[in-house]
Amino acid sequence: MTRIEAVTMICDAVGKRVSALSPSGSLLEDRVITFLNWAQVRIARFFDFPELSVLATTSTLIADTKRYPISSGTNDLGLERVKTIRSIRLIDGANSRKLDYWLYRKFDHHYPHPENYSSERPSIYTRDGNFLEFFKIPNNTYSLSIRYTQYPHELTSNAQVSDFLNKDQVLVTAGIFETYFALEEYNDAKIWYARLVGQLKDAVRAEGEPDWEPEAEPFGLPSYRSGTPWIDPYGGVNDPLSGYD
Repeated sequence: MTRIEAVTMICDAVGKRVSALSPSGSLLEDRVITFLNWAQVRIARFFDFPELSVLATTSTLIADTKRYPISSGTNDLGLERVKTIRSIRLIDGANSRKLDYWLYRKFDHHYPHPENYSSERPSIYTRDGNFLEFFKIPNNTYSLSIRYTQYPHELTSNAQVSDFLNKDQVLVTAGIFETYFALEEYNDAKIWYARLVGQLKDAVRAEGEPDWEPEAEPFGLPSYRSGTPWIDPYGGVNDPLSGYD
C-alpha cells in the first residue's frame, strides 16, 4: 500500500475529505501523513519486526578510543535510525569474538575508569544514549559486525510504501487511531486503539519463536572490582583486605 492509499483510507474511516482543512488552515492530508508516520513509530516500538533488522559490517574501532557515536559524529559507527542493538562481533581473523553487553550501571560499577587498564582487544560494550563504549579500550583498529533493528523510514512521497511487510492493516488502523486521537474524538480513538492492540499481537504471534533464552548468573555478594577493595562497602569475604582496618 502506498502512502496516498493509506492516507485516503484513513480519511475515509474518520469521515473527512482528503482535501479538508484542519483548524489551522492546513490540508488534513498533510496532517494525516504526520499521523501515519507516528503510527509507524508506534508499531516499531511495540516489537522488533524482522523486516527492520540490519547487519552492519563496516563499523570500525580505533586504537585508544573508548567512546563512539552510533549514528553521527567523530569516529561514528555509521548506523541509521537505531532502535535496538542485538549483538556486536569483533572481527579479527581467527580471534573473532562476540562482545558481551553490559548495562551502563554494571559497566560503571566494575570499571569506573577504564583508562586505568592497558589497551587490549575489547570483550564488553555498553550503550549510553547515542554512544557505545568498549572495554578494554581497543589497542588497534578492529572491524565490527553489528546486528540491530531500525525505526522505519518516514513516508515522504505519495508513491512510497512502508518498510513494514504484510502489515498494511495494522498501519492503517494505527493511523486511524492517531488521527482520531489528534482530533480529540476520544470515544472513537478508544475503539481503534483496542483494534490496534489486537492486530499488533496477531502480528507478533505470526513471527514464531523469539530469539531468546534464559541465562542465569551466579549468586554472590556484589563487590567492587576496580582495584580499590579497601573501599568495598559490602565487606565481601573474598576481599583480599577484608577484616583489616
